[in-house]
Amino acid sequence: MADYKLDNVVAAMGLTEEQKKEIIEQSIREEREEIVNQALSFIENIYVHLPLKRAKNAIDPVQRLRLLKYRLVKMNEFKFQQEMISIFRELKDLHTVYMPPMPYQSINYVLPLMIEEFYENNQRYYIVSHVSKDFEHESLHKGAIVTHWNGVPIERAIELNSLGSYGANEQAQRIYGLNSMTFRSGSKYLVPDEEWLYISYLTANQEHYEHRFQWQVWNLPETQSQTNNQTVANLNSYGSLGVDFESLKLQKIKKDLFAATATHNNKMFSETDFQWSICNTSYGEFGYMRIHSFMIDDRQKFIQDLIRVLEQLPRDGLIIDVRGNGGGYIEAGEIILQLFTANKIQPELFQFINTPTTLKIASEPWKSSIERSIDSGAVYSMGYPIGGHSYYIDEINQYGQKYFGPVILITDALSYSATEIFAAGFQDNNIGPILGTNKNTGAGGANVWEYYDLFHPNGFSPLPRNAQIRMAVRRSIRVGNHNGLTLEDFGVIPDYIHNMTRNDVLNGNVDLIEKAASILANMKGLHHLPMEVF
Repeated sequence: MADYKLDNVVAAMGLTEEQKKEIIEQSIREEREEIVNQALSFIENIYVHLPLKRAKNAIDPVQRLRLLKYRLVKMNEFKFQQEMISIFRELKDLHTVYMPPMPYQSINYVLPLMIEEFYENNQRYYIVSHVSKDFEHESLHKGAIVTHWNGVPIERAIELNSLGSYGANEQAQRIYGLNSMTFRSGSKYLVPDEEWLYISYLTANQEHYEHRFQWQVWNLPETQSQTNNQTVANLNSYGSLGVDFESLKLQKIKKDLFAATATHNNKMFSETDFQWSICNTSYGEFGYMRIHSFMIDDRQKFIQDLIRVLEQLPRDGLIIDVRGNGGGYIEAGEIILQLFTANKIQPELFQFINTPTTLKIASEPWKSSIERSIDSGAVYSMGYPIGGHSYYIDEINQYGQKYFGPVILITDALSYSATEIFAAGFQDNNIGPILGTNKNTGAGGANVWEYYDLFHPNGFSPLPRNAQIRMAVRRSIRVGNHNGLTLEDFGVIPDYIHNMTRNDVLNGNVDLIEKAASILANMKGLHHLPMEVF
């Protein structure tokens, strides 16, 4: 796919068709070489998880990129983009991705339904949890149990699909594999392999049916499918990002496709950046707060809205739910932790890998640490809070405790990046227990930088045709009782596990909130004691 401007120039030169073809092919090869060279430079010199991924996943992305440089001439455009995506995908890191040029970044493929898992008698099932308002069918409705996918038992089909996901561990891979059964991004898949597919399902009356689907193309405006340069500059003026941008895009698509579901049959109140309600349970009334994203544009307003709502909630306990939250601003998550504890919050720490390139791009205090590593031979810099400056700890503790009852946090394998850093801080600062619907969070512990962050101030060239690279540049290190542990590939392990029920999926998390309420009820009067008591 040569640039259309090049096509126009070539057409105006009065060359033969053979000469035109040769010029265009040469331009395409040069563009691809530039993409490969920049990816190679970044992974080899900046990518903070490279030692971990090489050892844990038995991969060598550097060598694959070097070989790709010599194979470009034999590849068509589609094959080249597939290979670039594959090299980044095997890192199993949602922060570190290659995004092909437009139009792939704006194209998404969807089915008019959403499938979620639930458990019954220790057996896992997959249920249609949402159906598009535009999809009408005589037997396929919300509540149908999916049994097969193109003739493959659904459990095995999801397992196979998860092999192509970016999930960092088994839990994350399975959940991302499940998500991509019905939602696929052109940035990650280019186009679906299937031209059509068959879903077999059971109705509420235990009748077995099969339906043939074709993928629907879901186009997002360019401004929503990628982060443009000006936006990135504005984002970083607020702080450092820890986010899976694809999850933000998926949230937008789901919101457009499906109507919102009320939680626990209680009215949900919406603020700018979160929702809240008061839940009536068999254990009493408890506050409930759902934070869908930490991509907070106005952090001060976010804090003030939180404080105002906290003053209205029951004092017997609060449930904070961050399931599906793909992250955002790391500071936005860390600054709200203080609202739930009398203790001074100790933030998580961040490290660069030590290379001449990170020495060039790092600011203080990391820069001095990287300089010292020349003598020590250390792989990583010293760890510092994401704010870097000495007054960051005072900044994230400036508001103090505002909620004085016990607090519990709900997570899942889609809780990622800044959300995991928030969850780790919740656990490391002994604020309260974590209730997980999966055995760990998504395992993405890093500060992610856009390619623009790197090339704009540091002399790198922009990628051809607006291709993009995002990369984990600073890794997160835990503090407190988990001092020194990394989040990447491991995530946050909850204190309690709840397997989602059919009732949860179809009726607004009823059993999940009951489970959280039961834990809070046992914590009354104990929430100021050390965590070991719980």
